[in-house]
Amino acid sequence: MRKAQAASAVNQPLVTPTEVRRFDKAVTVRDRGAFLFELDRLVREKLAAATNTAIDKSPLTETLRGKAASLRAATSWAPTAADVQQGRAELLREFDRPHNLPLADFVRLAHKSRQQIYKDIAARRLLALDVGRRGQRIPDWQLESPGLQLTRAVLQAAEDVDAWTVYRALAEPCEALGGQPPAASVNRGNVDATARVVLASLGVQRSEHGGAAA
Repeated sequence: MRKAQAASAVNQPLVTPTEVRRFDKAVTVRDRGAFLFELDRLVREKLAAATNTAIDKSPLTETLRGKAASLRAATSWAPTAADVQQGRAELLREFDRPHNLPLADFVRLAHKSRQQIYKDIAARRLLALDVGRRGQRIPDWQLESPGLQLTRAVLQAAEDVDAWTVYRALAEPCEALGGQPPAASVNRGNVDATARVVLASLGVQRSEHGGAAA
């Protein structure tokens, strides 16, 4: 029964005599039956070609899907104990660099109280680095006004970015600044421009009001 219905559906014309009348204003049809037959055959050929194209594309889709699957690792990557140890050693080397001052030294050179420095760190007005029990270190470029303004602008615009990521964005050479670190190249005349470069490297767009744009 279903086969008979399917065969009947296939044999049904795709173009009806009523639809052929839509051409009356555009063309003169001398043999309406022949025209209907040829138009119906043309529509079927177009549909068959479109179906074959879709079928031809499916192996390509499967091939691409297979290649994508082959690039996907069977298990998620996890750092080994050696990776963790190496990463911590590198972090400590950076932490101990001469320009990262112990809190007591920064307090003395900045002529501020320890309590005020703690408040500035908590309010993200000052960048401080921490590696656990070794206390905090504060990059010395914040002792100068341009460096402090730059750091503060980045910290407050990139509210969700951790201190170490901000530090690297400020301390490492930047191609957009001629290979100079932002903290070393900033001056009174380019604080805003330098801040935009740093925020762009962090994937943060600064809003017109100085905060981070969504």
